[in-house]
Amino acid sequence: MTSRLSRYLSVLFLQRLFITLFGMVTLLGVLDALGNADLVPDGAGLVGQVRYMVLRMPILFDRTFVFGLLLAVLLTYASLYRRNELVIISGSGLSVFGQVRALAPAVIFVSVVSAIGIDQINPVASKALEDWLGTSVLRENSQTPERVWLSDGRLLVEVAGMQNERLSGLTIFERDANGAVIAVTTAGTASPVAGGWRLEDTEQQRFDGRTPQNDTFWSSAQTPDSLHLLLTEPRDLALADLLALHRMRGSGSRPASAYLLWALHRISLPLAALAVLMLAVPIMQLYGRRDSSDIALARGVAAGFVFMVTDGVLKTLAESGRFSAPLAVALPILGLALAGLWLALGREVQK
Repeated sequence: MTSRLSRYLSVLFLQRLFITLFGMVTLLGVLDALGNADLVPDGAGLVGQVRYMVLRMPILFDRTFVFGLLLAVLLTYASLYRRNELVIISGSGLSVFGQVRALAPAVIFVSVVSAIGIDQINPVASKALEDWLGTSVLRENSQTPERVWLSDGRLLVEVAGMQNERLSGLTIFERDANGAVIAVTTAGTASPVAGGWRLEDTEQQRFDGRTPQNDTFWSSAQTPDSLHLLLTEPRDLALADLLALHRMRGSGSRPASAYLLWALHRISLPLAALAVLMLAVPIMQLYGRRDSSDIALARGVAAGFVFMVTDGVLKTLAESGRFSAPLAVALPILGLALAGLWLALGREVQK
């Protein structure tokens, strides 16, 4: 009976998860495309808007998955309550923890598949957006640096953006052996060539008494691929790249903890999904005639908003290096799980 009930609950949950995520991602995709219509090149028309929306959908899916999963569990139990099936399930002797165990395999499966899909698809979508519209389209909040800084030997290099493997807005600071800046070279654009980058529209100022030179070549091991990783939002990178950038020192405008943060976030997605399940199931345990699934649903949504806000604040602090990355990932999940455990124990006592 338990296996049959588990299959029944899993089917209900997966149906509502698909509908919820599809609706949320589609709606947000349309609103995002309309709000950023100025980013699409003139003349692209409807085809350009649709292309932008499609490329943004994997990124929006990543941002909404956990909340969509919470809504799916809440809607699953709301439908059970309205068909009086929840009372039957409880009357059969299946506890709150038993219901969590019944749904856990489906939740874990979906979250693992989603984490793998995000890891494989998001970097491709981000790269396509960058090549088409430039790196500015990937900046989502004020925490994202508008320019990236690179340490390249005795050079400090500031890059404004990149599109189609072509850099724009370069400023190269040349230092002496003591670290003092002895020359500043600006370049409008730079194109990759063997052994470095060819600079265009250059201008140089020197502070060591030597005659300014018209340098047109930046010798560097940096490639378009490596600069793409540094210019992209860490959340949209693949797990392997996040771990590699976390170990790298001396390049990039973000602290290494930013890359560790989103690597841990990606790995912990199934745990976050289980914590959401642990909270949602006891919230929706309704047995009396006066119980209202709408009120319980609203409570679940409110709890989800509190989780998302707390999670966002801690991750913002950790991304800037002002808070521990492991704690920023673990504390919201642990808080959600403990709240769910407390509610589950309370429901068992009421029964």
